[in-house]
Amino acid sequence: MIRGIYTAAAGMAAELAKQDVVANNLANANTDGFKADMAVFKTRADKTIYRVAGEGGARGGVPNVQKMGELSTGVYLDAINTQFQQGTLRQTDEPLDLALEGDGYFVVQGSNGEELLMRGGSFTRNAQGVIVDPNGRPLLGDQGPIRLVGSDAIHVSNEGVVRQGARTIGKLRVETVEIPTEALEKRGDVAWSLKGAATTRPANEAMVKQGYLEGSNVNPIRAMVEMIAVQRSYEASQKMISAQDETLGKAVGEIGRV
Repeated sequence: MIRGIYTAAAGMAAELAKQDVVANNLANANTDGFKADMAVFKTRADKTIYRVAGEGGARGGVPNVQKMGELSTGVYLDAINTQFQQGTLRQTDEPLDLALEGDGYFVVQGSNGEELLMRGGSFTRNAQGVIVDPNGRPLLGDQGPIRLVGSDAIHVSNEGVVRQGARTIGKLRVETVEIPTEALEKRGDVAWSLKGAATTRPANEAMVKQGYLEGSNVNPIRAMVEMIAVQRSYEASQKMISAQDETLGKAVGEIGRV
């Protein structure tokens, strides 16, 4: 009976963690470039249950110790995986709004020099003329940060070549990885860093779209349904604990008086 309370409590803890993931997805449903997360549960090790004969020993050929079966001990949150499906592209006609169509990532430089990957966003030009993301991180090209000169119109080709008027400024780095779920980890809401020894390669098939933003890939309706399911599962585990606690109370308070 105590074991049942622990199993139900483990389920509540797992559902609580999943609720945080779903709530974060909903909160970022309108965040450009956001990729939804998914909570992955794993079953705890099952326990083998045995029937052990009492003082009288085995009877009728039944063994002294008899295996009765396996008992589950609940689940736990094993991982939070990102779903990398592309979001819907929205046209803005702003020259520094950039998105990618296909498999690939822009490269920006973090404050400590670390290179981060992102799917695009509403880039701007800072006081030094460098193209930066909303957090002020420089957008990198083949020769380092992309620095604009003068006030000529900016044009970015589908291949990532940046031009101002007749002058070529540079070419954006667009990289990809083999298996994103294994190679990338989130750094904030819309950027990723490489895990361990993971490496990138040029994303030759990705197409740069100037004047577009990639929306979040969160489906709000599906996320709301998932949130309701999580709440119901949490409440079911809660009721199981209450029922077992009541039964345990009767066993201690009533059976003990017999």
